[in-house]
Amino acid sequence: MAVITTMLNEFVEKILVHERDRKGSIETTQEVEIYFNFVGRYIPPHFGEVNLTPEELEALRKKEERKDKLHQAYLRRKANGTQKRYEDKIKAKKKSEIEAKKAAIRAEDMENGVFIPASSLPKKEPPKAPMSARAAM
Repeated sequence: MAVITTMLNEFVEKILVHERDRKGSIETTQEVEIYFNFVGRYIPPHFGEVNLTPEELEALRKKEERKDKLHQAYLRRKANGTQKRYEDKIKAKKKSEIEAKKAAIRAEDMENGVFIPASSLPKKEPPKAPMSARAAM
C-alpha cells in the first residue's frame, strides 16, 4: 500500500485547501483543489453539483438561520463584555475541577506506590570521591 501512495504522490503537483465557507463551523463546506502533473486541476465526475430536495433545502436554511442568530448573540455578548466575564468564571471553575481530579489521581497513585513525592524520599548525599581521585582532577 505504501508503494501505491508514493506513486500517487509523484503525480500530485499541489493540493490547495481553501478556507471554510463559514469560519469556525464544523458542519460547512470547504473546497479542496487537487492538481496533477501534466493534467492540471482534476474534478472527479461524481463531485458535481448536489441536487437537494426542497425539504433538505428548507432544513439547511433553518440550520443556517439558527447559526446566524446564535453568532449574532455571541457577538453582542462579546461587545458588551458579558462573554469575557462568563469565560473567566468558567475557566476558574474548570481549573479547580481539573486540579481536584489531578489530586485524586495523585493520591491514588501514592497509595499504589506508583507516585512518590521527592520531598518524602530519604535524603542521601552523593558519595565523596577518595582523596586520590580528587587530586587527579
